[in-house]
Amino acid sequence: MLADFAKTEATRYTVNASFTQALLYFKDGSYLQFEHSSRSNRWARASAGETIADRVCRELSQFRLNGKHLQLFFQDGSDAEFFVLV
Repeated sequence: MLADFAKTEATRYTVNASFTQALLYFKDGSYLQFEHSSRSNRWARASAGETIADRVCRELSQFRLNGKHLQLFFQDGSDAEFFVLV
C-alpha cells in the first residue's frame, strides 16, 4: 500500500499557522508542497521528478489539509495521516 510507503519514507511535516500550506519531506531530500487556501486553489506538487515525492504525488487521488492533520488518499484505496508535533 502506498500509504505505508509514504509514512515510512517521510521525515518531517510542516504547516503554516493558518493550515493552508504544508510541506512533507522525504528521506531522499525531496518534498511535497500542498496548498488549500480556497475551493478554487487546492493543489499538491513534488519538488522534483523521479523522487519519492514525485512517486507519492502521482499516486494521490485527494488530500485533506486542516488544523487537525494532513491526510493523503491514494489511488490504491489506502490513506496516510501526518500530524504537527508541538
